[in-house]
Amino acid sequence: MAAATMPKFKIRWLKDEKRRDAVKTMLISECRGRVPEEPLRRRAVQSPATSSHNYFFEFEEEFSYTAETEVMEYLKLPGSDWEVLSRFPRIKEIAKQYNTPIPSSGPVERLFGLGSIVLTPRRNRLSDKRFERLLLMRYNRYFEE
Repeated sequence: MAAATMPKFKIRWLKDEKRRDAVKTMLISECRGRVPEEPLRRRAVQSPATSSHNYFFEFEEEFSYTAETEVMEYLKLPGSDWEVLSRFPRIKEIAKQYNTPIPSSGPVERLFGLGSIVLTPRRNRLSDKRFERLLLMRYNRYFEE
């Protein structure tokens, strides 16, 4: 979710079509759980091409995307800077949630401390996946006590 909500990456880095669809589905379901704070306002300035007068017409049009439309429009948009997210309020909220660093190193230090309990000299051949599962199980047990 963190990479998918970053305009620089989106889902370009996923080669497998099944994984792309899975990430799209996850992003859509995450967007459905969020309500945009206010509808976006689009301001357009038009000038009549045939007239010699330089009249400008300003109008505001309120519009809001459904979750599916917002995700599809976001993924189609070619921009890669953070200003792109201002057009998609739900995705912007998700990006803030998943891409905000933890302000304290305390949780990371606790995790490393528990890692030394899991990875002992007798368990030196654990696979990465197995080590991660054991560490998360130990970490969750740490919070239950």
